[in-house]
Order: sequence, then C-alpha cells, then structure tokens
Amino acid sequence: MDGKGGDDDDDTEGRGGPNQVAASQMWQIEIDRGMYLGVKQQCLKLNLPCLEEYDFANDKVTPDLKIEARPGTFIRSYQEKSLSKMFSHGRARSGFIVLPCGAGKTLVGISAVANIKKCAAVICNTSMAVTQWKQQFTSTWTDVKESDITCFLSKGAEWQGKKLGSLLITTYPMITLDKKRSKAGEDLIEQIKKRQWGLIVLDEVHLSFAEKFWQVLNVCNAHCKLGLTATLVREDDKIKELKNLIGPKLYEADWQDLANQGYLARVQCVEVWCPMTPLFMKQYLESTPRQRKDLWIMNPNKLAAVEYLVAYWEEEGHKIIVFSDDLRPVVAYSDWLQRRCMTGDDGAYEREEVLSKFRDPNSEVKTLFMSSVGDAAIDLPDASVIIQISSNFGSRQKEAQRLGRILRPKPGSNARFNAHFYTLVSQDTQEMYYSTKRQRYLVDQGYAFKVVTKLEDRSGADVFTCRRGAGKYGGTEMEKELLTLAIEDRSEAKARAAARAGDTGGR
Repeated sequence: MDGKGGDDDDDTEGRGGPNQVAASQMWQIEIDRGMYLGVKQQCLKLNLPCLEEYDFANDKVTPDLKIEARPGTFIRSYQEKSLSKMFSHGRARSGFIVLPCGAGKTLVGISAVANIKKCAAVICNTSMAVTQWKQQFTSTWTDVKESDITCFLSKGAEWQGKKLGSLLITTYPMITLDKKRSKAGEDLIEQIKKRQWGLIVLDEVHLSFAEKFWQVLNVCNAHCKLGLTATLVREDDKIKELKNLIGPKLYEADWQDLANQGYLARVQCVEVWCPMTPLFMKQYLESTPRQRKDLWIMNPNKLAAVEYLVAYWEEEGHKIIVFSDDLRPVVAYSDWLQRRCMTGDDGAYEREEVLSKFRDPNSEVKTLFMSSVGDAAIDLPDASVIIQISSNFGSRQKEAQRLGRILRPKPGSNARFNAHFYTLVSQDTQEMYYSTKRQRYLVDQGYAFKVVTKLEDRSGADVFTCRRGAGKYGGTEMEKELLTLAIEDRSEAKARAAARAGDTGGR
C-alpha cells in the first residue's frame, strides 16, 4: 500500500491545522483477488460506493479474445453515445446502459466485447437468450469463431469434454445453481472461477435477484461489469443494490426521442374495462381475497374482449401476442379460439418451432398466446399488438417488459400509432386498483393512454352487454367452464391446464 502526499506529511503549517489531510493526497491499495467482493461489501455498508474502471488497453495478463466487427456493421447514434459513456482513453467503466426493448441492447453489449477484446462472459436469463446471443455474435455482428465460444447450458452436449472458450455465454441459474452438479459441470465452474475475465455482460439485469449477483460475481470475476436493461424498475426496490454491485447508470435513452426518429414504434396503450358477468360478480362478492383474484382473471368478458381484438387485428394484417401471468387463461383461451400457445412447460424445440412460425409473414400463425415465459429475451420483431389478460398485480417491470415486445420499428406505416398495447381489467374489482399503478407508470413514461369501456361487433352490439346484459359468454357452458377453472384447487387447475396444453400443443 502506497501513500502519496506532500514532501513532509508531518509538516501541517499552512495547511489549515494539524487535523487537515493534504488535498493532493492519494492512496494506492492493491486488493487480493479473493478479498475484492468483501472489500466492496464493506464499502457499501459504510455508504462509500466504489467506481470501477478497467485499463484494458494496458492489460497484458487477461487472455485475449479474437473478435472484430463484421464489415457493414452499423451503430446508431444513440448506441454510439451509450458506448462513449462507458469507454474513455483505453479504459472501460462499469455500470448500466438502459435502452428500450427493440433499441439494440444486444449490439451494444457485443460492441463492448469487441472493443475490449479480452475474454468475456455474457450472462442471460434463459437458454433461448443464450442461443440468440450466440447467433448474434457468430452470424450477424462479429467474426468470432464458434470454437472460441462456450455455451454453458443444462444440456451439456455442446460444452462437455471441451476447453473453456474465450467467450462464455450462459444463464444466471447455471452460474448460481445450489444443487449438486455433474462432474463435468463442476470442472467447468472451476475453470470459470480460476479465470480472470475482462468483461462480464449482464443481460436483462433488472430481472434477477440482487442476492444472486454476489454469487455471479464470485464465480465469474471480471475487471469490468456492464448491465443491460430496458428499465431500472423493480417492485422490491432492490435496483439500488444492483447499482451498488455493478456501478452507476452510464446512459439511458429517451424512448420518445427514438420513436420520433423512427428507431422505435409509436405505441398507443389502451385499458379495456371488462365488466364481470352476473354469475362471476355474485361469486366474487362471496369469495375470499385469494379466490377473488382467480375470478377477475377468468372473467368471461375478458375472453370476449380477446376474441374481439384478435379477430379485428388479424383482419388488419397484424401479428398479435396475448399475455397472461396465469397459465389457465392462456390454455383455455387459445384452445377456445384455436390459436397456438407457448408456456414454460414447452421444450426448447417446441418453443422455437412455434416462434419461427409466428415470425414467418406467410405463416397461418398470426396470434400467439404466451405465459410469462415470453416476457424477456424473445425476438419477435413483427409483433405489433399485445393483449394482456392478467399481470403480476401492479408490476411496472412486467409492463415495461411486455411493452418492449412491440417497440421494434414498423416500416411502411404513416399512422399516428403503429403498435397497440391492450390491458384487460375486470371492472369493479380489486384489479382496478393495481391497474391504476401500471397506468400511472405508462403515463409518466409519456405513452399515449386511453380507457375503453365498449367493444362493438359488426352489428353494433357491445360484446360486454349483449345477451340481456350478461355479455357474450354470460349464461353459456363456456362461462361455467371458466368458473370451474377459477374456483377449483390451484394444483388441480394447473394439472388440467398442462394436460390441455399438451393436447393442443401440436395444433
């Protein structure tokens, strides 16, 4: 440890008294690699956050990564600006870069890796995201060789028995797994721990548990940390902990500016108030708080609204995603409307098969029902309409993630709005309270917002009030089936929904 000050540190005359430290004093302290995180944690406890910079230009120790951008790779002005906040004079700062979904966070991360040219790790939330990152590295933006990449996933055919590559792409669960690993998995983790990494890119960093980041950084020790996210919002307010662990916000793009420049779609947000059918409202008033939530989710008038909006936007030639945190409406609605659905129970092959059909403009798959598995790290550039059946109470994070599925620019449209985000809310229920929180967030972000209370079919009849005020499905067998799904034991409902998903998965 070296201390630098004036010529004579004991001579305090003319420096404001015996207790004043010289203004020019600087301490250089070398920290043992194994004690680094402990020192950082102690600094946080003392409210002394650390700013980290990596002198990669003069680093002769960390292994190199052979990587160059492909000819013709184009960086947009805001992406270039975000990188300029990270890099300066051969040094790289640790921190967050915040870009809306569809604005090219992946390219920013890849550009950072290509600029540093040292061994790097990319940590994602899902195995599907790992596949997408690898494809972007090898086929789209850079010339990095596949032999230099290790994709560390639970299915280890690709990495078992092979040397750890200079570029690691894996998921948070694979790094922080608490269960006993296979011998091959333990060996690879030991290789990851022993290596000094130049850069670690943390994708969709706001979605992960803050406690797990100490484990991630303990396993994958990197000189520089780059967090990529579409929003620095967490309902548990632990985003502050992530900032302390990774670094400050380096750059945040204004989505309205990007939309005005044509880089993002122009979105209209619509809240559709769906009255409860008489049968459901009677049951709602007689139920416990937990049962009430199930009832407002399974409200038959939400099915009527989904059916109406899907038919309307499919006829207009749009691609539609229907989201629900709860699996029951995803399966029941997709089965009733004879549309494809994708849930967490589907394997990687099945997911990619249905996503490929949805991306194909000539495919018959125009609408895709999805559980929360589709909230992040899925590339669906042609989707322009989202219908949200239910969400995680008032989660702003969920709102931002799902909205991001339709933010990619939509060429060839001169309309005021070329993307539409619908949230269905059961009227006169507790769900309206939670919707107010999400609504306030969207308005604060500057999105156009309106409320709709009627959906009229071609004959002019309102789907919510037809059939003598009971709605389109009031008094029908479908209403009884939805009620059964809402009030039955949740484990039984999940099993039945999973069985139906299996029966309809091949459609």
